This record gives sequence, structure tokens and C-alpha cells, in this order.
Amino acid sequence: MFRLNRVKDLNDFPADGIRGVIFDMDGTLFSSQDLIVHCVNETSQKYLKRSLPHQDSLWSFGPPASNVIRKLAESLPDRPIHEAVDYYDTLYRRAFRDMAVAFHGVRELLGELDRVGKSLAVVTSETSTLSDYALETFSLRNYFDALITSDHVLKRKPDPEGIHLALRKIQLSPQECMLVGDSAADILAGKNAGLLTGAALWGSETWGDPRTANPDFLFSNVDELRGFFPRR
Repeated sequence: MFRLNRVKDLNDFPADGIRGVIFDMDGTLFSSQDLIVHCVNETSQKYLKRSLPHQDSLWSFGPPASNVIRKLAESLPDRPIHEAVDYYDTLYRRAFRDMAVAFHGVRELLGELDRVGKSLAVVTSETSTLSDYALETFSLRNYFDALITSDHVLKRKPDPEGIHLALRKIQLSPQECMLVGDSAADILAGKNAGLLTGAALWGSETWGDPRTANPDFLFSNVDELRGFFPRR
């Protein structure tokens, strides 16, 4: 059963009144941490001749991982930034089908939400090219009315810029929408934009425990999130 975190009375926030749901992508719709670490380390091995341990300062420049690659390339004499990013993107596409895993029940969840008329959007720190590729590969792209990526904003989460842009795209107010994400930055972005927030505890991969940001709801798995919304 999903758990209330900050909200005290579910009747104050009836799920049937939520007209739109904004999702994070990596760690929420599918698991990609192993893929990203693999691709970053392969790129680092090519250009720096070493892997990047988790504590390496270069990781602080992500997400998206392409920011890590840009910083890596900037440290080299010839600054092969575009070449290194292209190399990373190629590795990502090549390994995606083998290393990325869609979370159980995600496609069914999106199908049900779409069927009952919810507007759906993705706000991700990933680039447009890789976001489109990932969603298309998992056959999820058509469920979403809006896709906001790092290419569309100046400030990354927890800044609410991407959330505000998604709201404009789906033509809904913050009070009509819910944000679902697996990191503290996701939850803070939703809260900063005035949305109800749900922590996807089935993800919680790389960028911080979402519970530290006091989300309104905690969902242990995708089925709990499905059960939150009434079925017609």
C-alpha cells in the first residue's frame, strides 16, 4: 500500500482530481544506472586512460552524463568535447537494449493513465537525443504529451523551470498535477513548482534519496502508484 508522507488527509488531494502526471525518466520509468556508469567509464578509459570511481569529482557535473563527458574532455589539451560526447552517445545506444531495464508495470501504468484521460509528461535531465531513443526503444514515447529535456531548459532540477514548461505544454495548472520521481532533486523541483509529489522508491538510483525532500507520497513499487489512481 502506498504511504502518505507529508499529506495528512488523502481526502484533501483526491487522486481522481489529478488531471496530469509528470514523470522523471531515468530511475523512474526504467533503470539505467549501470548503463550510464558503463558508458562514462568506457569514454573515460578512451580519453583519460582511467575509469571514474563514484567519488570522482567529475561525477558532480551530472546529470546528464554528457555534462561529465564535456568536463572530462575540457581537461584535455585538444578539448575534444564534441567527439567525446558523440562517442558516449554511440556507446549508450549500442548498450542500451542489453543494460537498461524498464521497471515492471510501467507500460501498464502509462496505458491506464492514458486510458482514463490523464495528461502525461516527462521532465528529464537527459538530452533530447538519448531521451527520445530510450523512450522509443521501450515503446513508451507515444504515451507522453510532452517531453522536456536538458536541451529545453537553462536550469536543471531542483529548479522548477522544466516542470513549468511541461505544465504549459499540457495546459494544466500545478494544482491539477502530480510529479513522480526517484531523486530528491525531482521531488524538490515538483514542490518548487507547486505540484503534489510522489517518490518512486523502486528507483532511487544515483542522485539522492527522494525521501530527504519530504514528498507527499511514498510508492514502493509501480503497482502501488497504479493503485493510487481510481480505475474506471
